[in-house]
Amino acid sequence: MTHERFADFVSNTVEECIEKAINELNIEKQKLRFIVLNDGILSKPAKIRVCLKPEEVDQIEEILKKFFNLLGERCEFEIIPRDKRYSVNINLKNPKWLMGKEGQNIENLEHILNLIIRKKNPDLSVRIDVNNFRKHKEDALKNKALAIVQRVRELRKEMRFDPITEDEWRILRDFLKEIRDVKFYRLKEEGQTILVIAPRSV
Repeated sequence: MTHERFADFVSNTVEECIEKAINELNIEKQKLRFIVLNDGILSKPAKIRVCLKPEEVDQIEEILKKFFNLLGERCEFEIIPRDKRYSVNINLKNPKWLMGKEGQNIENLEHILNLIIRKKNPDLSVRIDVNNFRKHKEDALKNKALAIVQRVRELRKEMRFDPITEDEWRILRDFLKEIRDVKFYRLKEEGQTILVIAPRSV
């Protein structure tokens, strides 16, 4: 699957994915910029994501390195292209000071970095994570939604999710739309957003 900023390649092994990418994109191996999404060892198939605009990744990486050098922090970055922006996971030895309590500082960090990045390139934006904190929270949210989906299937009636934020709504909307036998919608009650999941037949 090819998008503006990336192309995904699927095969039995990562090496086969790389070969497919080289052949289909007509690019030399040493110039290929990619992320392994699934190594194909524990579960098939293997999948890689190839960056089609490596100059944007270089630009983001340069800005991040300068920013964290000023803070005196050594860290590693994982930059993954998405449809509209790049996901950046920042790995630190001691992330707590940067994340804040329950990760409350990550959104502020994202805002600051996006201001810096857009001064260099107005078309670029990033979604920041630190030591996969947001990813773990999203995975827990999706697992909870799956548990409710299973109950909806068993009972054949609609069920409510706990109140959610706008960001959580976007995550669950994109996740649940891939599950064909249920429908979902949101309600506003006393200023809160309530997610409702129901069988398709209801």
